Amino acid sequence: MPATPTVRIIASRPLSNSQGHDLLGYYLERSSKKISGWTGSRSQVFFAKFLRCFSPYRNLRPGRAYHLFLANWLPARGELLHFTWGDAILETTRRPNRCIFTLHQPYERWTPATWKNIEKSAGIICMAERECLLIRSRYAQVPCTFIPHGIDLDFWRPPPGPPKRQICAVGQYMRNFDMMLRVARTLLDLHPDVIFRWVVNPDFKVPRALKAKFPPARFEILQNLSAPELHRLYSESWLFCTPYDNVVASNAIVESMASGTPIFTTRVGGMSSYAGDGIITMVENNDDDALVKAVTQCLASPGLRSELSTRGRQHAEKYFGWPAVVADHEAYYTKVLSETRNASNKH
Repeated sequence: MPATPTVRIIASRPLSNSQGHDLLGYYLERSSKKISGWTGSRSQVFFAKFLRCFSPYRNLRPGRAYHLFLANWLPARGELLHFTWGDAILETTRRPNRCIFTLHQPYERWTPATWKNIEKSAGIICMAERECLLIRSRYAQVPCTFIPHGIDLDFWRPPPGPPKRQICAVGQYMRNFDMMLRVARTLLDLHPDVIFRWVVNPDFKVPRALKAKFPPARFEILQNLSAPELHRLYSESWLFCTPYDNVVASNAIVESMASGTPIFTTRVGGMSSYAGDGIITMVENNDDDALVKAVTQCLASPGLRSELSTRGRQHAEKYFGWPAVVADHEAYYTKVLSETRNASNKH
């Protein structure tokens, strides 16, 4: 390792100009970081198809397979590689010692292989504090930090007009469907002027058993929303109400907060890392009564809704804007590279 190592970002090309964690690579590149990774070019698609004929690439999506190849075979050149989607790469790479990994999955989903390579890695970035604390408790020598999910504050912003009598729910990964539908049914019975709209991914097929639990009226499921349409839904809603079973970082949470939409959810996983001082209203998982009570209080009080909206937006501006998130990464790289140089000099 040379005396002045650098960091190369391994990231996928963003699919959106305003949405998702892939934008991290774009903003880091703007701050003069080298970046490589999946662009979806014809040559990469062909090569990934070839890779997926072999273990350990076989069960990975094309972009992940390509990134794992880079982790295993890209010449060192005095660089540490930062994989912004590190979970699948961490489990299977043969060279974790030259890699920094951002982990998106809750620790309950980590395997023995995950833990083995965490210990050997050059560094770990967690997207919730509890995962970081757990790693530090086990492997104090591993440089580990918490950096939150970033958000485009110019795109996701509060609207000029008043909100509608509308509740939005967004997403399906690790959501508590049964609790959401029970709470939605109760809220719609209590508040005849309210509509409940749930956004799911385009490829999500609602199971028949779940559909049977939908409230009979004023409950809508939405798919194929563009980023502007999703922002409009958030910003026009009185509040966001989506219970989770577990979570690390969620697009829906930071998007709602930046859009000025009060958030009502469950106290699970890493949600507290984004909640600030009461900015997110959290109840225990499957405590329907507590969630119905909290949402009802907000629906009954434009003043409370306005206060939660303002405080949420201010919290997002302080901690989740891309300039703040990039600065956190830059500070972490400086720390890791300094430790790498010191270790190299000792040898």
